[in-house]
Amino acid sequence: MHAGKARGCEICISGWLKGQRAKTAKYKSGVKISTGQPAIDYVLYAVRHVLVRKGVVGVRVKIMLPIDETG
Repeated sequence: MHAGKARGCEICISGWLKGQRAKTAKYKSGVKISTGQPAIDYVLYAVRHVLVRKGVVGVRVKIMLPIDETG
């Protein structure tokens, strides 16, 4: 984001992080549109699943691209 390539990002880690219950941890930085057609056009989305000893941990990453205001 500091290099000017992205306006915002969100990282969600869910699963067996600590303890006996599954939890979700969200980390956000910058500005990110989450609804409407701009969210479809300007947000990149990736999901990965990681097998650990206690089970499965999922990682979701959303990155908002810069918008060209002049068209």
